[in-house]
Amino acid sequence: MLNLRHYGCAVALILTVSFGGCSSTSAPTVAKPQYQLHIANLRPLEAANGAYVLWIRLIGDSAWYAIPLGASSRSGDSLDFSGTYNLSQPIDSIASAYVSIEPSSIPAKPTSMLMTGTFNARSGSALLSATNPGGVGNYALAQTTVTFTTKSSDTNLAKYEFYLMRFIHGIPEASSANMPIAPMGWSYGLWVLDSNFYPIHQFFYGAFTNPDSACAAPTNADYSLPGGYNPAPLNDAGAKLEVTLEPSFGVASNKASGPSPLIILWGQLSEFIGLGDTLALQNVWSSSAPSGILTIH
Repeated sequence: MLNLRHYGCAVALILTVSFGGCSSTSAPTVAKPQYQLHIANLRPLEAANGAYVLWIRLIGDSAWYAIPLGASSRSGDSLDFSGTYNLSQPIDSIASAYVSIEPSSIPAKPTSMLMTGTFNARSGSALLSATNPGGVGNYALAQTTVTFTTKSSDTNLAKYEFYLMRFIHGIPEASSANMPIAPMGWSYGLWVLDSNFYPIHQFFYGAFTNPDSACAAPTNADYSLPGGYNPAPLNDAGAKLEVTLEPSFGVASNKASGPSPLIILWGQLSEFIGLGDTLALQNVWSSSAPSGILTIH
């Protein structure tokens, strides 16, 4: 016969053990979302030139969510970023992703948008391109010719001065074609880079937004077109001339610490440069335009 007193004690023991085993004072651990971002045709930025930032926008939400992209691993001309972020919404609420270049103090929304892409929640990824709406654009058809010239009576100074122009019946005209006005947050930059020196010599000739107008705050420019004079000689066979895209905040007041990775046109300089000589620059945008893939786990 079952002793009810012992039965009651047994039940109490079982309940104590059962409920005691389920109780906990610590909240369950929730893993933060992880992202992986691979970008082709891009190199790291110097600190003075800003930083890459990943931006997320949610469906039906006008806010911008910034994810600073810190250390990266480099493979050839590609960069890989990875990390976690604090956005609590599920990935099927993500509408689109963006990459921009920003100053050290990240603003509330992007200023120099580089690439954009629509997020696919099923695959958990977004294909990012500079040519997507909102990106920096497509410059594969851009053309320009450089003319080495000077108004000085010392014609030898043509080795130190150039413009994106050509002479038509003696009249200077802009030589650029298929180069639109730079998009919001961006400017074109003119550089001469000499690899015969270490560290490499970098001469900045100015920034402009309209290829038919002079550089902003031009110095020593005799023509109202992009270009100008610099006392560094141009007739070094190891030097090259580049037209780049630069975040506008980095070339304010016509100053810049170094060229961006976004090269549109370039040309090798010759050791023989005379007054009126020209150089047609080669378009390299098709092989240097950045593209990326973002994956979120």
